[in-house]
Amino acid sequence: MKKIFSFIAATLFAGSMMAANLLTIDFTQGQGEWTIDNKELGGLDFVWAQSSQYGMKATGYVNGNHATEAWLISPAIDLSAVEAATLSFSHARRYGDNSQLSVKAKAGEGAWADLSVSAWPDGSSWTFIDATADLASYVGQAGVQIAFVYTSTAEGGATWEIKSVTVADQGGAVTPVDPTDDADVTFTPADFAGQGVSGTGGEVTATKEGVTISTNKGFGHSAALRVYKGGSFSVVSATEQIGKIVFTFGSYQGTPKDGGLATEVVVNAKEYQIASMESAAYMEKIQIYFGEYEAPEPVEIEPITVAEALAIAQALTPEKTKSASTTDKYAVKGFVVGISTKNENTFYLADEAGAYGEFEAYKCASVDYEVAEGDLVIVTGKIQHYWGEGSNGEYHSYEISGGVLEHVYGQGIENVVLGEKAQKVMVDGVLYIVRDGKMFNVQGAQVR
Repeated sequence: MKKIFSFIAATLFAGSMMAANLLTIDFTQGQGEWTIDNKELGGLDFVWAQSSQYGMKATGYVNGNHATEAWLISPAIDLSAVEAATLSFSHARRYGDNSQLSVKAKAGEGAWADLSVSAWPDGSSWTFIDATADLASYVGQAGVQIAFVYTSTAEGGATWEIKSVTVADQGGAVTPVDPTDDADVTFTPADFAGQGVSGTGGEVTATKEGVTISTNKGFGHSAALRVYKGGSFSVVSATEQIGKIVFTFGSYQGTPKDGGLATEVVVNAKEYQIASMESAAYMEKIQIYFGEYEAPEPVEIEPITVAEALAIAQALTPEKTKSASTTDKYAVKGFVVGISTKNENTFYLADEAGAYGEFEAYKCASVDYEVAEGDLVIVTGKIQHYWGEGSNGEYHSYEISGGVLEHVYGQGIENVVLGEKAQKVMVDGVLYIVRDGKMFNVQGAQVR
């Protein structure tokens, strides 16, 4: 069971027990004490500039390409009493390539040296990705500085954006128990730090007091355990029965990241398993409660029309090349009026069969039914507005992204694909249940 520390004890030992951020900055709020060393401007007035939208942004392109070199340098960081430290930052790149960008570090008057960065943007979008670099070579030293080094040539260059930077003490720190936390076991980001792969995901696992949490597609970010779409997720207790799990979820660029999970899940078993996450979840805290809990009554979401869903999506205000989504889930009922040939499990909806479909059910999860044009369906998920930019200019996409196809009013039993995921299927006015490769009527008799 959980060991409770008094508030006084937790306060006294917080300095030695809590993983501390030795340096942290959100560049969308300002440049702070960071300095810029313009080694070559190539005729430009500046290369690095601060933006409230994108953070610190570097480019050598202004009415053409210019040969430049400019360094964004941190204030001094004291790592003299630290046994392990990690640099974490969020960055994006378009154009050029990563060979013109680097991250360096030095201690005191020592020479600058390249750091090994875990993840670089592929340059295909303005999407920010998280990256880390080990500062093991600099622990035990004072006056450590970090530099983001941008270069470009007269032939071309990248545009590089750094949104936030953190240097954290990872020296075997243990987070004290919050005396107001009544859970039996609580997992925080520090329990998963340094594991997995940012953006694509990797193996992450942690065990506390007989409870093991693991995923095959995760990343132990300093702010949250990130479990990516399609990854497995499990909570397994070696001894006690798990009564319920309470999640605290984070967000990314204003979009909540809950992976389609409820904030509170009643388990009443020793294991809780998800084979494949329907979307990414950023878990800032995972609280485990032992015992037996009463499951809440399921809440049915009243379906809305496609026109209503479209109005909700259009009212969202994303930044350019980014998306904004609703916090709540909606059930949208409409006719399938088009099926995407580019994206799997993606189709277009309208309130009338055969009408133009501006609203998109994008990459639906749990699709075990072969939808066809003319089907009347209900898709449940969060409504999203994406403001994109392509070869033909800017565009707006209104959609349910990663939603779940829950009800299908179809055109014949033979169209139903007998997948493993349980769902309701309405065929010719009759409700059926599809589960584990079989099809049942509501009385429980197998029909396929």
